[in-house]
Amino acid sequence: MNGKDVKLVRNLQKRKSTINVFSQYSKIPSGDYTTSSSSTKKPFIGTMLMNLIGINDEVKVPANSEYKGQRLTWNTLRPLWLLDEDRVSNSKSVLLPPKSQTPFLAGIIYLLDGERFPTNKEYKAQEKRTAVKEYVADQLANAQRKKKQLTRFLENDIDLQAKISEIEQNAKSIDKSIAEKVNQRKKIYSTMLKLSDQLSECRVAFDRYGNLKKQYVSDIKRLNFIADGEKAFKNLEVPFLCPVCNQPISEEQIDESHIAAAKVELAKVISLLKDLEQSIASLELRQNSLTDQYNMAKKEKESIDRELDEKYYPSLRKLKDLEKQYRLQIERQSQVQLLDLMMDEWGLKIKDIDSKSGPTEPFRPKDKLGDDFYKNMGEILNDLLNRSNYEGLKSIGFNKTNFDLEINGLPKTKNHGKGYRSYLNSIVVMALSEYINEYGKYKSDLLMIDTPLAVLEEGKERLPRGMQQGIFELFIERGKYSQTIIVENFDHLPNIDFEKEGVNLIRYDSSNGFLHLG
Repeated sequence: MNGKDVKLVRNLQKRKSTINVFSQYSKIPSGDYTTSSSSTKKPFIGTMLMNLIGINDEVKVPANSEYKGQRLTWNTLRPLWLLDEDRVSNSKSVLLPPKSQTPFLAGIIYLLDGERFPTNKEYKAQEKRTAVKEYVADQLANAQRKKKQLTRFLENDIDLQAKISEIEQNAKSIDKSIAEKVNQRKKIYSTMLKLSDQLSECRVAFDRYGNLKKQYVSDIKRLNFIADGEKAFKNLEVPFLCPVCNQPISEEQIDESHIAAAKVELAKVISLLKDLEQSIASLELRQNSLTDQYNMAKKEKESIDRELDEKYYPSLRKLKDLEKQYRLQIERQSQVQLLDLMMDEWGLKIKDIDSKSGPTEPFRPKDKLGDDFYKNMGEILNDLLNRSNYEGLKSIGFNKTNFDLEINGLPKTKNHGKGYRSYLNSIVVMALSEYINEYGKYKSDLLMIDTPLAVLEEGKERLPRGMQQGIFELFIERGKYSQTIIVENFDHLPNIDFEKEGVNLIRYDSSNGFLHLG
């Protein structure tokens, strides 16, 4: 680092988890480090390795779409700096680890912009805030619709309270008039009851006088019969029959006095009859007078009833209906005012929610990288493939879904065997490293590729020599400004003077391999 050496030594037979660090770089202390991230006794080697690229603080990256945090370590970024033999000819993207793809992509994003990621707690809090916001927004929309409905019926240019006061005064006046009319009707009705009673008495008297008159007439007829029969008695021979007992009367028994008495009685009954007829006439006059008074009172009562039914009651109902309408208007105004207050509160609540930071959507790192990432990756891949003498190249692109290159509109699995895939995968890893070094805040200088041409041993597929030489020329060029380690069989190496190119060529024989523990 900055011309200072940092040396790492690890004994894989003893103390396998311990790495001895000898550092001349002030920001990386020398000492024993551990490969265990959970150890509290020794510092974690992953943190030290992150310091090598300038990341001095512990960084948490999302491990899933809900921003569950995971420590960003050197191992997390392994696909960026190491393409091992097991994966070099993969048909799938070698940039995506088999597991934990989200933290790797998040690590790439962090290397590019160095910005802190939201936490799961912040995401959950924002998720709740979003749910609350959606609920409040629905309530606000409902309130706005309700207010619109209410304001359609409001008459804002009318003083409703003054109108109601005026209606109440008019109603009181009408109520007073109705009370007067009702009292007047009660008095008239009381008079009608009295007149009705008197007429009833008259009818009873008429009935009694009629019966008495019939009796007087009957008596007069009987006495007239006696008087009229006196003449006939004089010419009759004795005996004759008694008109009373119907027995023969002897001449000696005939008494002239009863005839005179009958005449007196007749005169008396006739006098009584005359008096009775006068009483009847007087009673008829009284009855007619009472009937006239009753009919007059009845007409007056009916007139009052009509006036109440046609004038006062309708007017009062009209006022009551109008008052009801005005009171409904006041109630609607109150509802509108209440809705305005509620909408103001809801609006402030939405602003408060919007003012609080937090991810509003699940973490999708491929989208987070942005369109420019895929465009620029395609351009870098095009440049690398042309410089490495790739044959038959017409178009090149970097597919977001597969996170891998497409050649001539097709994925690398189409018309490409293992040899070509190893070549292309090596190019892809170099392209991502170049992109980060060009656009990233933190650089990733280290790149290790294990046997990019190893599949040539199978003898089934041979890359053109121009392509073999071209890709190693890319490795050599990269090694001039960034640490590049390529592991390859000597018989697969192209005809290049590596020593002349300044390449540190290390050869291991069969007894001392790459991981020789001597």
